[in-house]
Amino acid sequence: MNEPQRTRQIVAGLLFLCFLLYFLDLGRIPFYNYEESKEALIVWEMVNGGGWILPLRNGVEQPLKPPLFHWIGAAVSLLTGQVSELAVRLPSALFATATVLATFFFGRALWNWRVGLLAALILATCPEWARWSINARSDMVLLFFLTTAQFFFFWAFQERATQRRTLFLFYASMGFAVLAKGPLGLLLPVLIVGTFLWWTGELEFLRRLRLGQGLLIAGGIAVSWYVLALFQGGGEFFQRQILDENVFRFFASEKGGPSREHTLLYYLPTLFVGMLPWSLFLPALGFTLYRSGDIWREKKQLYLFIWVGVEFLFFTLASGKRSNYILPLYPALALLLGWWWQELIEGSRVLSAPALKRVVRGCALALGGAGALILIVLITHGVGFDLDHLVSPFLHPRDRANLPIVAQSLQGQFPLVCIWIALLAGAAGWYIWGLRRDRWVPVFAALTISISASLYFANALFHPLLAQERTYKPFMLGVRSMVQDAPLYFYHPASDYGAIFYADRRIPEMGQRALQQPSDVEQSYPGVRQGDASQTDAALYLLVRETDWPELSESQPHLERLVTSEGKGPDKKHRLVLAALLPRPEQNGETGTTVLPAPSESEERALPEASDEPVDENSAS
Repeated sequence: MNEPQRTRQIVAGLLFLCFLLYFLDLGRIPFYNYEESKEALIVWEMVNGGGWILPLRNGVEQPLKPPLFHWIGAAVSLLTGQVSELAVRLPSALFATATVLATFFFGRALWNWRVGLLAALILATCPEWARWSINARSDMVLLFFLTTAQFFFFWAFQERATQRRTLFLFYASMGFAVLAKGPLGLLLPVLIVGTFLWWTGELEFLRRLRLGQGLLIAGGIAVSWYVLALFQGGGEFFQRQILDENVFRFFASEKGGPSREHTLLYYLPTLFVGMLPWSLFLPALGFTLYRSGDIWREKKQLYLFIWVGVEFLFFTLASGKRSNYILPLYPALALLLGWWWQELIEGSRVLSAPALKRVVRGCALALGGAGALILIVLITHGVGFDLDHLVSPFLHPRDRANLPIVAQSLQGQFPLVCIWIALLAGAAGWYIWGLRRDRWVPVFAALTISISASLYFANALFHPLLAQERTYKPFMLGVRSMVQDAPLYFYHPASDYGAIFYADRRIPEMGQRALQQPSDVEQSYPGVRQGDASQTDAALYLLVRETDWPELSESQPHLERLVTSEGKGPDKKHRLVLAALLPRPEQNGETGTTVLPAPSESEERALPEASDEPVDENSAS
């Protein structure tokens, strides 16, 4: 088989794998957490006339990130004719897939097609990578451009910067990375490149990089939007997007949010779990690099090692920490692991050392034991035995709360679970056969099949039930049908991004005092229509948390409870109640519809800031 044919087949296979893991059910799951709904609202504002430079969420709240992700989502929405879950999530899946393909091509350029393929498969099947690939967030757009920036720099370094096109792509990638998530898109490549050139004694190479032209290219892409946004948003934009989201988030500050504060070693277990099962071979990789000395002689390995080390150290020193922050180092680690597996498959002299063989076999056996345990849990839960009391002590409280959903899904869809078990059992047999004969291609293939099957079936089985328990989508679709054009408000603090998105309209807030002080709604909330009294007997509608309803109904006897949501919201604590404020006689003795009250300026509130720590919708998987 010639090289072009092999490349086409590999790309087709990787696209098929990414389709199964990222795209297949992308639009089936409704929004049910703060983060996705928050990003979806910005896309909705763009499509519905809120502007493309600095659209205000629900008409009052500035976004926290640059708009590249939202522009792409809005463009997809315009092409498909609606702002949907598929349209908003599609950029993440597309750019995650593009990064997997870029990793293959970079690995092929550095070593050979096999290293590129192994690295791409490792990256595509990392649980944390797969999790964020189906999440409506800007992370995957950022990661694609950060990754391509690192790739294009090293190509320029190997070419000694003789190709202007490579340099242009390097600087353009950094510009788009800034436009995806802020100055981090420029800072990380600069730190990695600077450290690599200093370590290798190649600082003179900076003169070949045409830094002035590069600044114009990257700045022309990113800075133009920042200037327009600063002109439109003023001091609030500078405070939120520049200071709060970048400076204060790195240094110890309450702006980073309490949910972001973790110990200094937080990323060690986070990286290990996020890259399972491949992370089990990281000790063997480190031992191989140490014994071979290639990391210091070969600039390919050194560059990837510095890439991983700089980013890991940078995010470790930052005050705010989250699992997705270290996703930028996943492609580099996948390439190092791909190179290591290639050496293992070919029987490298270094890997034939008895000590290293024991390390590799120990990692493989530990992985096999974990797989056997998973099989036992799946089978016993599927046939009706309850193992919650044995598993729950080892889980985070948030994951422990999802155990009933996991058990319900395993028992309710046992035929599908049987297919999953059959795939895992077949992969386990192949794994054991290869391990006993030192045949590492079957071992790698078995791992890829088992983790791919687990990611797919876990998402198909558990994700819909998690969403069903939390989403407000069915409730809000019913609210839209019932309320139509009549005024609709949140009763503070019931505001929810997902409810606003599915209402397909802006929903202002009001408090208790506003209900008792009539005022002019049109003046306080331009664009909020009073509706036609002939269409509804209610003067206005309120969305209230069920926990707040008893107190509110006592103080407002003219409120009538109409319907309650099944979903409990992102935190699984609050059902929403739709209530109608019914017509009542005026104080002057005349009858008619109630004069619509509006909040005073002191009561007018923007939507509450959602913590950037998302509800872990995939924790059960």
